[in-house]
Amino acid sequence: MSSFRFEQHGAVGKLILLGDADSEPGSDFPSSLRVAVRQAYASDIRVLHLTSASGNIAVADDLGAIGDKGSKFLEAFAADILASIRLIEELPVPTVASVAGMALGGGFELLLAFDFLVVAESAMLVFPEVSVGGIPMAGGVQRLADRVGKTLATRFVLLSEPIFGKVAVDLGIATHSAPDGELEEVSDELLRHLATGPTLAYGKARTLIHTWATGGVAAADIISTQLGAGILDTKDGAEGMAIAVAAVRKHEPIPKIQFHGK
Repeated sequence: MSSFRFEQHGAVGKLILLGDADSEPGSDFPSSLRVAVRQAYASDIRVLHLTSASGNIAVADDLGAIGDKGSKFLEAFAADILASIRLIEELPVPTVASVAGMALGGGFELLLAFDFLVVAESAMLVFPEVSVGGIPMAGGVQRLADRVGKTLATRFVLLSEPIFGKVAVDLGIATHSAPDGELEEVSDELLRHLATGPTLAYGKARTLIHTWATGGVAAADIISTQLGAGILDTKDGAEGMAIAVAAVRKHEPIPKIQFHGK
């Protein structure tokens, strides 16, 4: 059984991590992730949502089964996951991940690739690798540091200290939290908002954010005008600007606009 399955539900793409409490994903995690992400690329979705059948986001229930295969296997395993993480970050649509239970090691690294992270209050995010003599190898250290800064990243990575959903938003790791039992409701509301939003503008804005994160203000400045070129000539841009201008002229709040074109 593949670790991941891609499904399309209208404008929403679902990247589903399979498995249950007795059978977590294992050695095919990177390959099935890559296939599912490429299917998402080939689709016409307006938002991608990572979720889990078991409520947990983990590479394997028995990490020893992967570790026993040796360093070369582990290096290739992590590099393959990182390649898919970079593909997710380059998607032209917004991305959302949600987790109800535990995000462990490579599972936590995967979550950090998504624009929005919705966590249940009791969810637990942790990098256990250093505590057992390894390091997170699929980009998680640098992406966590990008969100929380050097000091907190050092604390959470070197001490393998768990981060609970209740505080993940305050730390800047997650964007939304939900009471236990309400994760699906909170996630679905965010997905509805993004699925009916201006897809082209979302894609360009997230490109600016990622460019700033990797190259700083100067790098983002260089591409700002290029990204904005012609945006008002698109269906979304023209309709959105017309509605916004009308509201401002009437001294009214700009309404939530539902977009269906590009």
